[in-house]
Amino acid sequence: MALVKKVMKTSLVTATSQETVTTVCQRMKASHLGAILVIDENKLSGIFTERDLLNRVVAEGKDSSTTLVKDVATPNPIVAKDDTHIKECAKILRDQGFRHLPVVDQDGNPVGIVSSRDFFQYMANELEQVIDRMRGTDEKVDESFDIYEYLGAGGCGLPRM
Repeated sequence: MALVKKVMKTSLVTATSQETVTTVCQRMKASHLGAILVIDENKLSGIFTERDLLNRVVAEGKDSSTTLVKDVATPNPIVAKDDTHIKECAKILRDQGFRHLPVVDQDGNPVGIVSSRDFFQYMANELEQVIDRMRGTDEKVDESFDIYEYLGAGGCGLPRM
């Protein structure tokens, strides 16, 4: 069974709520990131994304050199716990229209982030393994087959008809 911790990035680049948008955007650019977690006192207080920059800073005509991240970041974002099944992660990304999903441990401490790009790359790699495993056989896969149940196992144990 694949959990979100297999997909998430754990080398977090973070900001504090008291930093300016310009400072945070410079860090995002240097790290090639589309989102950055806002951490205060070791707890996740928000997420600042390219969409926040566009919609809450640029479109509003705010000065990024004086605007604090806390005033434009998305507060208290929806998160996944590090033991969340990848299927639930996919549902959150899809249903909420998110490109980034913070990941926290059981105590609520930020431990990672999943981007839609990371998620889809993981899915493509796993699906290739499942397809490779299925090639060379004439058997059909059962219609109730749920790919999410076999992610992380390389297609081992595929249900056959």
